[in-house]
Amino acid sequence: MRIGMMTPWNANSGPSICAELIGREWVKNSHQLKVFAHDGSNHPDGIIVQEDEAYVERCFGTSYWGRRDWLDPKAILNSQLDVFAAQNLEILPMAELIKIYEDVRRNSKTVMVVHEGHLPEKPLFYEFDWDAVVCFDKRYKMFLSKAFPQGKIHIIPFPYHPIARGNKKTSRFALNLPLNRKIVFFFGYSAWRNLPLLPDLEEINRIYPMHILVLTTDEQSIRGFVVAAENSELSFELRREAPPLGRLYRYLHAADVLIKHVDDKSDVHKDNVTLSSTVHLCLGSGCPILVSDARIFETLDGQVLKYPTKDLDRFKAQLISIFDEKEILVSLRNAVERCIDKNSAPKIAEKYINLFNALK
Repeated sequence: MRIGMMTPWNANSGPSICAELIGREWVKNSHQLKVFAHDGSNHPDGIIVQEDEAYVERCFGTSYWGRRDWLDPKAILNSQLDVFAAQNLEILPMAELIKIYEDVRRNSKTVMVVHEGHLPEKPLFYEFDWDAVVCFDKRYKMFLSKAFPQGKIHIIPFPYHPIARGNKKTSRFALNLPLNRKIVFFFGYSAWRNLPLLPDLEEINRIYPMHILVLTTDEQSIRGFVVAAENSELSFELRREAPPLGRLYRYLHAADVLIKHVDDKSDVHKDNVTLSSTVHLCLGSGCPILVSDARIFETLDGQVLKYPTKDLDRFKAQLISIFDEKEILVSLRNAVERCIDKNSAPKIAEKYINLFNALK
């Protein structure tokens, strides 16, 4: 099948993670994929993190990530496609895409994959007549049903990275990380959200010596942790890095825990439907993931350890249980394997192919 996908790609963002996980599976299964990708970013979650594959063409820019909206229409129109899919339409150059959309639709079936956690306010968003609208779960379908026909809306879960475990000691040697400390990993452009946890980590550090590893390209996070390191007894290491997938998994294999702390009350998008693409990407590494009970993690049940956002005593207890390697880690690993087996990238990619075939 000849599939075109307009999307962020090889970037540190949710739409890119989703597109890459399913797109690479299509290629493995001999489908002909053409990726129409963005030209870069002035924002950390759009930065291009690794070299493009041969089937990627960078042919548009988006003001959403600090560039200008533009599109080279020939890149799309000159491709003979059976299916044209768009990931996260709201952040794409819609005004440019609508100019060629009827030509695209004349020759291809069209699918929109919804990452938006709300109904966008821009009227242009609703001028595209899609053959199918894909969303990740019933929460998305509930608000999408107000704007799109029920028969066009299809639920296909967000994919998980397949299980790919590694060796902790080997990974630490390769990354020049300490062998004799518990490594607490903060990753991503929102790493600054973890700053409120530092006083509690200092308490645990007296029992379990820790190394706080922060991996981010976000200036707000960098400034916050630089100041924190100057006023803390903790061992800090800040690396200004947006790693490609293989290197990210090496970091996860080296770490004892990945922590994602989100406080809904401080989130301007707290009323939006959302999910954590970072967890979907990182879960397959085998690194335990500890998260607050924010809405972004509400669909995760058993695959991660949770604590109430304001109950930092519970946070400390959960972290200690991870460091003690108690039986809870065994049940956590089993839950992860069941979850990924159900919604792994290969299985989700096949669900899309089944939808595409049904549209034809």
